[in-house]
Amino acid sequence: MKRNWHISMTLVCIILGILLATSFNTQRRLHEAINTDRKKDLIKTVHDLEGQRDKLKKDIANSRAEIARYEKIAAENQGILSTYTKELEIVKKAAGLTQEKGPGLIITLGDNQNYPKDDPNINNYVIHDYDIRLVVNSLWAGGAKAISVNGQRLISTSSIRCAGTTILINSTRLVSPYTIKAVGEPDKLINALNADNSTRQLLGEIAKLYGLTAVVKQSSDVVVPSYNGRLLVENAKVIKGGD
Repeated sequence: MKRNWHISMTLVCIILGILLATSFNTQRRLHEAINTDRKKDLIKTVHDLEGQRDKLKKDIANSRAEIARYEKIAAENQGILSTYTKELEIVKKAAGLTQEKGPGLIITLGDNQNYPKDDPNINNYVIHDYDIRLVVNSLWAGGAKAISVNGQRLISTSSIRCAGTTILINSTRLVSPYTIKAVGEPDKLINALNADNSTRQLLGEIAKLYGLTAVVKQSSDVVVPSYNGRLLVENAKVIKGGD
């Protein structure tokens, strides 16, 4: 009986050992399997993150290239705009659409307010449109950069003509006295006034003879306003260049 009990205990121990060994192997394999899945997941995650990183790097490179392209276009456009603005200012200045300042002459021409009433030649005692044209043309010949008469800027389309007892310039009626302002080198402008016989006589002998106002002054700060009338081209033709 005692021997059988030993045999039974031995069998129980053997079975228990087998069960323990089996359980241990099962746990180990399960643990290895779990660790393997986790490693695979981690590796996959790392690979995904690396892929996202590479994509972001590529996107950044593309964005920088796009920014550089836009900067280049902006710089080119800025250069074109700057050039256009400068050219526009040159054209506006040449057309008389900007104010001109600098040294020059201020000439005042005026009627004789105390002319003799019994003299039938009353026209001798007033300033006419052709008198102003004489002075203006001499000033242009002397290199004047800009000229105005009573605040009316003279441009290429301006005309100076008689309108009854007034003078019409840029569709504006002007009355005596007439203040002519010219920007340019004063000495050259004065020489030009003296070089023309008709202009010299008007400002000298004729003015004295008929009591007209004819005053010429030099100034270091002459201001000629910009042209403020309308610009209308009524007659134009295409000039074809030669081959």
